[in-house]
Amino acid sequence: MQLNEDRLNRIIAEELTKSEVSSMIKSRLSSELSSNEFKKKIKELSSEVVSELFKVLWQRNSLWKNSVTR
Repeated sequence: MQLNEDRLNRIIAEELTKSEVSSMIKSRLSSELSSNEFKKKIKELSSEVVSELFKVLWQRNSLWKNSVTR
């Protein structure tokens, strides 16, 4: 028995209501967002972004330094 898109949609509609699907998605997202691994990756990424920003600002300080000191 092959599942085409219409049949699959019918099965999903029969088995799950919109609120059930919504609650499943919300619970999955909240568990992912609160995980330590996710928090660690966010800290790592933000650290890299800030570091890169300071590097660029330092390399191009002649462009912005004059306008700040006026």
